[in-house]
Amino acid sequence: MRPSDTGNARLDHSSGRPVPYRITGLLFCAVALLLGPALLWAPLPVTDAALLDDYVRVVGVTHVHTTHSDGTGTMADIRSAANVAGVDFVIVTDHNTLAGKRREGYRNGPVLMIVGSEVSTHEGHLLALGTPELPYRFSGDGLDTLRDLHEEKGFAFVAHPESPRRELRWTGWELPGRWGLEILNGDSQWRAAPWWKILRTTLLYPLNPRQALLRLMDRPTTLDRWDSLLARRRVVGLAGTDAHGITRYDTSFAIAQNYVLLERPTSGHAPEDIEAILAAIEYGRVYVGLGELAPAHKFYFVAERGQERYTMGDSVAAGTPLRLRAGGALPARVNMRLYRDGVHVRSTDGPLDYSVTEPGAYRVEVYVKGWRMPWILTNPIYLEDDTRRALAMRASRLPARSLPTQVAVLDGFDSTMFETAADPSTRLYAASVDLDGGPDSSAAGRLAFQLGTPTAERPSPFAALINNEPRDLSDYQGLVFSVRSDDTYRFWVQVRDRSDQSPQHQAPWYASVKSTRTWRRVAIPFHQLRRASPTPDDSLDLSDIQALVFLVDRGAVPPGTRGTIWIDDLVVY
Repeated sequence: MRPSDTGNARLDHSSGRPVPYRITGLLFCAVALLLGPALLWAPLPVTDAALLDDYVRVVGVTHVHTTHSDGTGTMADIRSAANVAGVDFVIVTDHNTLAGKRREGYRNGPVLMIVGSEVSTHEGHLLALGTPELPYRFSGDGLDTLRDLHEEKGFAFVAHPESPRRELRWTGWELPGRWGLEILNGDSQWRAAPWWKILRTTLLYPLNPRQALLRLMDRPTTLDRWDSLLARRRVVGLAGTDAHGITRYDTSFAIAQNYVLLERPTSGHAPEDIEAILAAIEYGRVYVGLGELAPAHKFYFVAERGQERYTMGDSVAAGTPLRLRAGGALPARVNMRLYRDGVHVRSTDGPLDYSVTEPGAYRVEVYVKGWRMPWILTNPIYLEDDTRRALAMRASRLPARSLPTQVAVLDGFDSTMFETAADPSTRLYAASVDLDGGPDSSAAGRLAFQLGTPTAERPSPFAALINNEPRDLSDYQGLVFSVRSDDTYRFWVQVRDRSDQSPQHQAPWYASVKSTRTWRRVAIPFHQLRRASPTPDDSLDLSDIQALVFLVDRGAVPPGTRGTIWIDDLVVY
């Protein structure tokens, strides 16, 4: 046969097949290799095993956004998606709002909805959990927020601490108090992924969205930061889905979950179950599992000494050897890695059983062969001597507020230059002075208001006590005053210096203050005042102060709030 008789298809002499057919076959095989695993994927099977503890596991996801902020789904949508994904609870944390609080609970279904808030601060974002609806806004200051949460019996987790987006990264690593850390964040995972993983996920997502998102994940860099913190303080680690509905909520919920250990089964009574779940999370009785990689509901990490048994979140006194054991229902070919303060101590294929004596925070990562992302991330068991325990306790304490003793009086409010002011939508109810409203029944400044509702024409309702008397305060370090209110609020203290580029030729520098029903003294150091949009060379000019202001706006309390704040004994130090 002549070559022309092949119909212009050149023969590959090694196979006898025309080259175009061979190329098509190779392409088909490549596509099959790429798409086949996605089409056939199912979570890996696990072998059953007995648990070494008596805790009940409940599984849930945290850091979820709804239409109350920048999510695409309603609370009802989230509940339905959680039911599809098979999780027991969802913690909703919309940005700077607790608007979903009224739909918290079970709502005649198996999924428990818990509502917190993702709070924006100068240091980054905090997930505020365990608080009731509040009559004030958080201030935007990290320490203020931690104080508020402590007073409201709540607690905080740092959100997306090492996000690839610089503006979302956490900077408040030295803040005191008890706060936890998102050791895994869904948003950070895809932002940090290389382009080829993004491309693969995009191609696979229509075929198997869960498997596509699972293959996007990698070991979080936040784990290294977590270990450095654990060397000097107790820090609970948590997985944050950070779901906005860009991908389907049920798909996001199915990838990684938090497995919370409870002392007894949930009761079906929402307030009781919410309290139990949040208490276990705050304590650290929780581990992170990739449920889409393999079922993770029967895993344990315990410590044993004699007849005593401990689990994640527990602190054990250093001394005689402590036996650490990890295992449970595992997939085939797992590798367990034990870390102490980030130092790799032990690896084992299959269950872990190892005794330790050196003080430290011990935690476990479990890997399935072929996967870079850990299948399980446990919280630590703490082995502490006296020095380490004292260090952890010191780090968890919020500093006491101190007041200066050397002061000069600015205004005692018996005769005052402060006047009330408000925008047209806000109502003022009384004069700027309450003749017997002070802590010793003397005169006090008074701001009695009902804050207006923002509109397109009036987007910034406010009420204020203002003193426009020019002053030179360059010899002083800050303000001190007494404050009380008829409910708990936050408001702004402003010190305004001269600025030809600003409205009214005044530039406001501000700090947030919390008021309660009880009189208390407050100190505001000038160096802690901030300006909303400072330029690099901006600094407060204390020699040319144009006004002192006590201000309520929608950044401090919700629109429509009606209340009264009293101010007295204003001094400088």
